[in-house]
Amino acid sequence: MLQAPQDSLHRRAEALLDAGELRDARVLLEDRLKREPRDVGALTLLGRVHLAWPIVGRWEALRLFRLAAEIAPDDPAPWYWKIRVGTYLGSADGEALMRSGLLGVLERDPRYRDVWEYWDGVYRNPDFLLSAADILTRHADDPGVAVQRARLLVDAGAYAEADAAIAALPREMQNDGGVWALKAQAALERGDSINGLAWYEEAVRRAARDSLQILWHQVAPIAWPDEDSTYTTLDPAARVTFFRAFWARREPDLNTDPNERIVEHFSRLRTARARFRLLHPQSRFHYSLERRTILGAQSGRVLQAIQQDFDFFVSGVVPGRSRFEDIIQGAGLGVDVRDLPEPDSITRYRRYGFDGRGLIYLRFGEPAQQLVSNAFGVEAWDYEVNGTRTRVTFARASTDGGGDMVLFPTNQVELHNSAIMLERDASSLAANADLYAWVAFFRGGLAGEQLAYVGVSADTSAAAVWDESWIETQRTRGRGPHRFTLTRGPYVLGVDAIDGETRGRVRAEIEVPNLWHGSLTLSSLLIGPARDTSEYTRDDVAQVMPGDRRFRAGEPLALYAEVYGLSADRDGMSRYQVQYAFDPDDGGRLVSLSYDRTARASDVTLERVVVQPGRIPPGRYRLRLTVWDQVRRRVTQSTFVPFELH
Repeated sequence: MLQAPQDSLHRRAEALLDAGELRDARVLLEDRLKREPRDVGALTLLGRVHLAWPIVGRWEALRLFRLAAEIAPDDPAPWYWKIRVGTYLGSADGEALMRSGLLGVLERDPRYRDVWEYWDGVYRNPDFLLSAADILTRHADDPGVAVQRARLLVDAGAYAEADAAIAALPREMQNDGGVWALKAQAALERGDSINGLAWYEEAVRRAARDSLQILWHQVAPIAWPDEDSTYTTLDPAARVTFFRAFWARREPDLNTDPNERIVEHFSRLRTARARFRLLHPQSRFHYSLERRTILGAQSGRVLQAIQQDFDFFVSGVVPGRSRFEDIIQGAGLGVDVRDLPEPDSITRYRRYGFDGRGLIYLRFGEPAQQLVSNAFGVEAWDYEVNGTRTRVTFARASTDGGGDMVLFPTNQVELHNSAIMLERDASSLAANADLYAWVAFFRGGLAGEQLAYVGVSADTSAAAVWDESWIETQRTRGRGPHRFTLTRGPYVLGVDAIDGETRGRVRAEIEVPNLWHGSLTLSSLLIGPARDTSEYTRDDVAQVMPGDRRFRAGEPLALYAEVYGLSADRDGMSRYQVQYAFDPDDGGRLVSLSYDRTARASDVTLERVVVQPGRIPPGRYRLRLTVWDQVRRRVTQSTFVPFELH
């Protein structure tokens, strides 16, 4: 097939443009337009040449793109390059061009090139979102575009219209995880938690088929660094496990079946869009470290607002270390916005579309106290994070005239705390009391099984165990003790307890030992009030062992352990010695109780003793059991068990 002359010329011009030969490309195209002034392809290419021209050329490029759009009203290319002019110009003028260009491309071809990559670069208020959604109705026969339209409607808060758009999708799209995620989001944001949670579960179940990765975009603003990096390289087949783990590590109350944190997140998401959308996403602040450095000079204004308008506040140091701790700079001449590290070349604000208040709000909800200095454009929010009172400062600092509220640490402690808070999140369903619990391990009924007991003192409690990937293996509820059948290895243990008006919470890593390795070994050691001095069982002691391990000095104590792997002599008997060592925390005299034992040899030998009142003085102790196998001269020890007699 013969190639049209203009097509050949366009290819030559584009090749020159791609090679950076701007002058040659310009001469070729200008010569063409002298002969054919309505050649839309040449107009668009010449506009691209001017767009790439050093220093000047952007406004001439815009003129050429507008002319091309007039000549070929159905061609999306001039509108697309109008977006690119706006991206280059930045600021309010550039964003206005981008918004116009985006709507122009969506009207003509919503799948044109990478147009959706520029969508997050503009301020998207509900009116703009609804305008775009209305334009996309013209492409309703394209299922992928129809899903994008539903997404815009949810973002605009037009939930009924979003539901109708989702219901109208063809059958093949109804199994897409992203479609179910949008359906769930619409329900949860309007307060229908029952259907919303059910539909969100369906979305997670279909996460491997989420063509637009909507499930991830819904939660990315609150993701932790390890989750962010994991998802980047995640195989789609592993997404179901990923999202189950994502919410498991955030579940605030194991006593209830629905995960309240999911409901809370979408409620916060709706509020953040209404109150904290990023107003100036094209500000150079979001793309340039140098620009952020210049704006850091506003620290004097921020400090003046704090001194004049805010109460005196000393933040504690939030425990932990942020991913960027090593690159956080010292205070120097003053800690300011330039010191808060960003994960890559653009700011978090630009990436997620929220100002600094929105990012913190999504992660931690409403502050305990909010202070505002309108005169200086500064706010301070107070939180309690991991039991530490901390303050986060925000300032209008993304443009010379003020711009968006961004995080603006005012001292080294606040810098550290802000970095930590940008990498964590928390439910507003906070624990308001310390939780005391114990964990004990014994052999299970089958080889390789380990029994884990978890004790807590509360009216009601729930405990769950997750594997290293945060996949839940077991959960129990009731007064306790809770019992789990596990295999050796690392796990995460969660306990939530409710006692009257108080609520306690624990999430901790545990290592389940191997008690079946064949050599002499001990189970954990249980301590409880001796209700009956006769032969008591493991469960008898576990049932009465308090979570805080505090006992009255005037009552007898029942001690219980199991010895595994004792040797047998020629008569089939095991001979061994036990020592209970009570080591006082205050450095006082060690109290030791020793006994010689003889028992019929068995895989499991029960070790029990009742300590009568008066044998151990009141105080805090660490108790350790040591067993000497006198047949084969072997020894084993338990771990220390802290307790208190009062």
